Amino acid sequence: MKIGIVGAGVSGIGAGRLLSQAGFDCEIFEQGSQVGGIWTEGYHTFGLQTPKSLYEVPDYPFPDSYPRLPSGEELQAYLENYAKDFNVFEKIQFHSSITRLERKHPSGWVMYYTHQETAEEVKKTFDYIVITTGIYFDPYMPEFPGQERFKGQVIHTKQYRAPKQVTGKKVVVLGFGKSALDVAGEVIKFAHEVTLVYRKAHWPIPMDILGFLDVRRIYLTRFVAQFLPLYQRPFKWTKWVHKYFKWLIYGFWRLTESIIKFQYSLKDCNVIADQVIEIDIFNLDFLPRKETFQLMRQGKIKTQKTSIKEFTENAVVLDNGESIECDVVILGTGYKANVQFLPESFQKSLEKDGVYLYRHILHPDLPDMAFVGRAATFSNSLTAHLSSVWLAHLLKGKFQLPETEEMFSEIESIKEWKRGFMPSIASRATVIKLHMIHFHDELLRDMSILPFRKKNLFLEWFGDYRPSDYRKVLSELDDS
Repeated sequence: MKIGIVGAGVSGIGAGRLLSQAGFDCEIFEQGSQVGGIWTEGYHTFGLQTPKSLYEVPDYPFPDSYPRLPSGEELQAYLENYAKDFNVFEKIQFHSSITRLERKHPSGWVMYYTHQETAEEVKKTFDYIVITTGIYFDPYMPEFPGQERFKGQVIHTKQYRAPKQVTGKKVVVLGFGKSALDVAGEVIKFAHEVTLVYRKAHWPIPMDILGFLDVRRIYLTRFVAQFLPLYQRPFKWTKWVHKYFKWLIYGFWRLTESIIKFQYSLKDCNVIADQVIEIDIFNLDFLPRKETFQLMRQGKIKTQKTSIKEFTENAVVLDNGESIECDVVILGTGYKANVQFLPESFQKSLEKDGVYLYRHILHPDLPDMAFVGRAATFSNSLTAHLSSVWLAHLLKGKFQLPETEEMFSEIESIKEWKRGFMPSIASRATVIKLHMIHFHDELLRDMSILPFRKKNLFLEWFGDYRPSDYRKVLSELDDS
């Protein structure tokens, strides 16, 4: 079977390595000149927001010399070394932009792509296509009334590349996600003043609770996973806990909120989140830099809980009636996925909260195609690699899919579950977050692999789950 893989980010090179390891003939197409996807470029001083042990490939640890939070450049080097060590580089066609995919009857796909250096359109046929472009692709840049009159600069956080862009200037940063807060904290070192404008505050997740207890050791355990809003298919005893011990669950999350409020001085910063934390963590979560909140508390980063109404020549007018003079507006408004080259069936499935897939991997109307890297967890690299192992097992016939109608029924069930409690965001279809242990369990059960990866029962419930626990799942995949 010949497989075409679109994208050479962490999901793409992982799929290329694992599907080749399983005996398939793979070719990867990347529109850029490097592997790494979003890690090939980013805002000034960008880097990993979670501890490296959560982002590493299960059987390919980060170098010991790397800091706890590697920089973007270090991530890029790590992924390049991974691609080299697993012979993925030789499978990649760089500078190749996919323009369209056409169904080939009775099976397979015709891929059309343009080589950017020659502008030549090329077509190739594949038995199977794997889309690994994920959900972060093009910067999302909303437009506002009067923006064309503004004499200053309007850029995305991704375009903030050097301090000279803001030195001595008045800057407005829009958003309350990881990149917006990081950029605000960085820009204040050089700018004359910085104002953070946001519609909703979100709960920051500390890497270390009260500065000493690794957050993973509590919140990435099976035990605490039972305190989350119920999974789609919860265990009987979990439903029993939610029915008879609501007070315990409520108290656990209120204690968590109190600790975070104290640790980050959220009240003094005037950035208390609107939603309770057990719901808000299913937004696009982040582990912020503590100094950003210190700067808010000190008044060095000003905050406005509102949104931009319009631009004037030298200011932004806010919905609350205030006007802020500024020279630069930096939009921390996230990214949007590129789906233009995908088949019509996929595009027709796009709803306000995204495209829902079976196991977050398959679209029942698109045979011979899979999507890897569209499931958002606290360990995206691990989830993408397990999804690729799942796909390899499927393509080798080690398990069978349900009938099409049954897969659609499962997708409807996922929609109902997520829409029942998760925040209404454009990427809700991809969100799994802290339920990742349950999702990984399902993938492993499909493959008839034991999902319980710890050495004993105590660690199984109270030990934190991380990529290294799944090392053998990857290393034992072969072409037998």
